[in-house]
Amino acid sequence: MDFLDLYEHAATQRSGLAGFYNRNVRVQTEEGPVLVRIRTPSSESMDLACWNEADLLAALDGHVPAAPRLLHAARNPDFQIHEYVSGRRVDELAPDGKPLPDAVLKAVEGFFGTLLRVPRAALPPTRADWPPDGDTPAFAGMLLELVRHIRHRSDSAVSNLYEALGVPDDPCCVLAARAHRLSRRPFRLLHADIHRKNMILAESGRVAFLDWELALWGDPVYDLADHLHKMSCTPADRQTLTEAWERSAPDECREGWRADLDFYLDYEAMKSAVVDTVRWGRRIAGTDDADERRRLSLELAGKLAAAQPHWDDDAPTVTEPGEIEAVVGRCLPRT
Repeated sequence: MDFLDLYEHAATQRSGLAGFYNRNVRVQTEEGPVLVRIRTPSSESMDLACWNEADLLAALDGHVPAAPRLLHAARNPDFQIHEYVSGRRVDELAPDGKPLPDAVLKAVEGFFGTLLRVPRAALPPTRADWPPDGDTPAFAGMLLELVRHIRHRSDSAVSNLYEALGVPDDPCCVLAARAHRLSRRPFRLLHADIHRKNMILAESGRVAFLDWELALWGDPVYDLADHLHKMSCTPADRQTLTEAWERSAPDECREGWRADLDFYLDYEAMKSAVVDTVRWGRRIAGTDDADERRRLSLELAGKLAAAQPHWDDDAPTVTEPGEIEAVVGRCLPRT
């Protein structure tokens, strides 16, 4: 199997599922299909990262059976080749807001249990400034600092958009005042991006969990909060998944977890508004479809409304879709 040839073929294809940081293309070989994963060079980082994804996947072999098997990785050009998991994405089986199949609910519980028991020695090293094991307030502080960085690194057009929509200069100050009260828990491996598009229900009944680029070494309660935030679950599924995490977690990971879950859920709502003001704003500015602009404006309005209780600022947040569309039109150039 000539991996470079596979990459060069995949790079010419328009098909494939594109995320914020990578594009995934199915390529047929004589041995069967593989997935070519190509890094998007112009992607703007909006998430915390801990490891190189290929290094992590190599380390997980034998520890996390639900992770895709890494066949090859290269840095220049930047691509990976994974096993191809035949099946259906969970978002195709059950879109946002719809009940999840029982097989998926059971698989998520098992997946959490596996992640929480991966030994630290099996994982690649973290960078020198990573919080020490168990220092959950420092871990939360790192998450908050990421949002502050996103809020202030923008060009003048995006800065004007933030200001016009009422996103505070420091969107983290309320949550920062709560972070020191987090219970200390031992750190564990977190996937940190478990949502419907990152799960494949295979024909065998196996559920594969994809896209490990955002995996972290940190507070295990954050992984549950991130999952619940991104899944758009029914109330029943939300309760089932929360109870599943509680059953899966070792005793030492459950110290004060319920109160801290609320903190991380509030963080996710706040972060989503800051990040998606940029992402949704650009999508609104980039379409000529009036219905699409209205739909995106309505979605951004919901994100801003959900974040507003976690902000301490005198400026009112804009949460009316028509006004959001008008503000984007004034602040962002059409693309």
